[in-house]
Amino acid sequence: MAAPLSEEQRAAVLEAARRPGASRNGVARETGVSEGSVTAICSEAGISFDRSQTAAAVQARSVDLKARRLELAVDLLDDVTEARTRMRGSEDSRGFLDHAKAVAALASTHVRVIGVDKDDTSNVDAAKSMLGRLAEAIGAAVSEDAPEADGETP
Repeated sequence: MAAPLSEEQRAAVLEAARRPGASRNGVARETGVSEGSVTAICSEAGISFDRSQTAAAVQARSVDLKARRLELAVDLLDDVTEARTRMRGSEDSRGFLDHAKAVAALASTHVRVIGVDKDDTSNVDAAKSMLGRLAEAIGAAVSEDAPEADGETP
């Protein structure tokens, strides 16, 4: 257990914390006192830190991440299109099935990515239903093209 802080250390923390624009981590670095101790000392003295910069930084990061998710969603749609093209061009049922699984996985991932930023869940059931119908259609197409039906071997 660390030794209790001296009155001089407490006074240095409070002096640093009262400066305009002071942050808890900055005070801790400047005084060599842990962040937790800085928080406790300042709380006892009724000093709080301005968190508006932190809130603005968190908001900016949130906007940046939302933009990246949107880019990912668009890329996933491109990947779905490419996988569907490959699926249609498959020369055997094994290739068709492999590409069909890729289409389903990519489409599902796309739905989950766009769902992260969705405020309401009204379209979730519709998306699940669409994915279920897609899976059924792929299954039906695969069973029509199954190796047993046309004499191919996997």
